[in-house]
Amino acid sequence: MSEEELIDRLLGSPIDAENAEEVTAAIKKAAELEERPAFAEGLAERLRELGVECEAEDREMMLSEVKRRYREILGKSCPRTVQEWVRGTTPGITNRQNNYELCFALEMDLRRTAEFFERHFLTMPFNVKSRTDAVFFYCLCHKKSYSTACRLLEGAKGFVSQEKAHTSTSRIAAMIFETEDEDIFLKYLSEHCYDSEQQFILAKRIISSELDTVGERLMRFDNERAKRADRLGSLTIEALLGYKYQEKGSRVRELRLPKRFTESLPNDVTLGRIKNGQGVSYELLRKTMVLLKFYNFYFDADNCDGETIRSNLLDFYGELDQALISCGFAQLYPGHPFDCLMLYCANSYDPIDTLYCVIENWRNAFL
Repeated sequence: MSEEELIDRLLGSPIDAENAEEVTAAIKKAAELEERPAFAEGLAERLRELGVECEAEDREMMLSEVKRRYREILGKSCPRTVQEWVRGTTPGITNRQNNYELCFALEMDLRRTAEFFERHFLTMPFNVKSRTDAVFFYCLCHKKSYSTACRLLEGAKGFVSQEKAHTSTSRIAAMIFETEDEDIFLKYLSEHCYDSEQQFILAKRIISSELDTVGERLMRFDNERAKRADRLGSLTIEALLGYKYQEKGSRVRELRLPKRFTESLPNDVTLGRIKNGQGVSYELLRKTMVLLKFYNFYFDADNCDGETIRSNLLDFYGELDQALISCGFAQLYPGHPFDCLMLYCANSYDPIDTLYCVIENWRNAFL
């Protein structure tokens, strides 16, 4: 199924922000995705491909098979963290070696690993500016063994981040793909090690540019408040998330938004950190970029009818994906609660107002 077909199947007819039932249905759909055991479904699907008949609810059966595979394929015990994932906790993405090792234990190739990250870990695969990701990307590209990955990770432990290295994600990935020799790969990696701030330097530049566009609009339409530098950050958040709507009364009440939507939303403090080039999380950067691109695109778009709404949505989808890919970020995925709800808002007669209504519902749930 193509992304366009998936969007059609997911979204249906455009929604009206003034219709509480339609907005509620969109929130409920995102909430269903939050509750969906995406990891367990993906694990069960892969184990069936490997000859183990199981379903997502067969936790103990899957755990037994995963433990066996760790022993026989990786030559180590299955980490407690991964065992808890199989038992039902949400997979983490902090120690990404756990994620890649599980894919190795499940005998996934490069394509399958990338798909599993996006659809079942619900995060981006292969941020090759990171040493761990780069090593596993190299090993999967060139069909190297898990023992090779371990050896290369050990060899890269002492590499120092290169402050002047600002090579693009796509260029690094292309170089790794073309380089099969291990010694050449390690030398290249040692010269292109990035710390967390350097990894996302392009994303911060894109966000800063989008923030400037929002700031210019605020200066035109809310000059008295916007010209105060200490107010610009909070006014930007107000423009992106519609917090000014709090005082008007909720049009949709008592529906909590999915945690994967609300966590790591930007605020005026984190916007300042991004603007100043300080370290922030991947989730915050990605959500901030999506929200800014959404606001600036739909500020000018005229969603006057169903055909125009669809055309604008596909244009927005394509433009945003290009920006995300350029930064090494996960592309839009309708199966992710945050992406799903943003696409529902885009598929409406007034996307920005629809998003305000969704956010308003979340804030009123705590009043």
